[in-house]
Amino acid sequence: MSVSIPATRGRASLEVLGCAKNQVEAETLSSRLAGLGWELAAEPSEADVIVVHTCGFLESARLEASEAVARLRRSAPRAFIVVSGCFAQFLGGKVPPGADAALGTGELDRLPELLESRAARGFPCLGPEARGAAVPIPSSGVGRRRSPPSGYHDASFPRPLRMGQLSAYLRVSEGCDRRCTFCLIPQLRGKMKSRFPKEILAEARGLVERGVEELVLISQDTTAFGDDLRPRMSLPRLAEEMVSWDGVRWLRLLYAHPAGVDERLIRLLAGERKLCGYLDMPLQHLSDPVLKAMGRTPGESGTFRLLDRLREKVPGLALRTTFIVGFPGETDRDFRRMARGVEEGRFEHVGVFVWSPEDRTPSARLRARVPPAVAEERRRALLDAQSAVMDRRGRARIGEAVEVMIESSPRGWAARAPWQAPEVDGGVLLDRYPGRSGFFTARITGRKGIDLTAELVDHGDAPRLRRKPGFRGTGMLPVHRFPDRVMHGQDARATSIS
Repeated sequence: MSVSIPATRGRASLEVLGCAKNQVEAETLSSRLAGLGWELAAEPSEADVIVVHTCGFLESARLEASEAVARLRRSAPRAFIVVSGCFAQFLGGKVPPGADAALGTGELDRLPELLESRAARGFPCLGPEARGAAVPIPSSGVGRRRSPPSGYHDASFPRPLRMGQLSAYLRVSEGCDRRCTFCLIPQLRGKMKSRFPKEILAEARGLVERGVEELVLISQDTTAFGDDLRPRMSLPRLAEEMVSWDGVRWLRLLYAHPAGVDERLIRLLAGERKLCGYLDMPLQHLSDPVLKAMGRTPGESGTFRLLDRLREKVPGLALRTTFIVGFPGETDRDFRRMARGVEEGRFEHVGVFVWSPEDRTPSARLRARVPPAVAEERRRALLDAQSAVMDRRGRARIGEAVEVMIESSPRGWAARAPWQAPEVDGGVLLDRYPGRSGFFTARITGRKGIDLTAELVDHGDAPRLRRKPGFRGTGMLPVHRFPDRVMHGQDARATSIS
């Protein structure tokens, strides 16, 4: 697919922090800018404009965003730096130190207009004495004190793909209607809004036509997709359409809410091999008192009934989840209940976070605080319990021949098995790589940290001639991700056991 590029308006660089949803949003922004004539800067230090697309879910993520802006300002003292996304939304119209402008989640569609205004005044941009004050924006109203939280997606231009990239995220909705007491997402992203199925499927087909063979469906609450559409749509119906396509090898579901995992989705997981026997379903806790304080449904008994049903109906299901330890009021008994659930081997992958007191959330007003040292001890204990589970599973898999997907990554060739999602679940370390992307057979030989080790058995599928556009070939701007930083600004490898 080709894109007509107007004369260049300047050199731009996009830096992304946070989750996969931010990654997709930044890619969408980059494609739109490229289509409007902005040229790729190989390094941020060479850019006239730097857009830092941020997370703001936790204090640690906001600190990381501030540090990123400061680092970029040092490397590009004359660049025009725009902070966008959740951190900007959190700031409510204020411009953080080191930046020249801020765009909240409800203003991202105004980014091209902001940059056009800046470009019309010429580069280089503002001097250090002017930074920290809001940049005057034309009549659009960008930079208002407050803007309604939302999200951004424009499928008019194709998102950038690396040469040899086989996997891509596909966002199906934005925002969240649930009111978990620890969570800022509704304040930062607004109410749940499904994308129209026709638009999602058109984007998915475009990705597949360009060589993508794994689609990873994401949103803040993926299982709520379609609830707000008339006529009503559902996640299983959307997935059923995509798995019917010959070009889709794997389809993966992330960010499922346990209250939204119904019998139709369970049947689809059980009967459709393209879903990889994989589900990401953050549970946050397994003890009733804590779940109630968190505002989470379906509660302890309902959660365990769901886990039992998944185990019965989908044998071998690779279930990823995340837990929060140290939530106010969490007792030793509450923690032991959660730890037993992990020790029973119910999960393939587990991420663990220590509760963060976010002032704008109801949980910040709860009194019975768990001492930080105790919360950290529980985090480590839960990860140790999952590590023991994974040791057993790793030993059982030695000698097993499995399908792996090999694709290019920013750090070289990478391989994953069907039970491993991108970025968060580790990978498969092969004894050798074939030098091309594709699906291959490998034999498991052991486990190394969060990764499996394996020997490449065959040369995989025959090479297929397909156009795999690079960044410059389509004029699309690559999105620079700060190394190994995912999961709301924290290092996934430090908080997950896979």
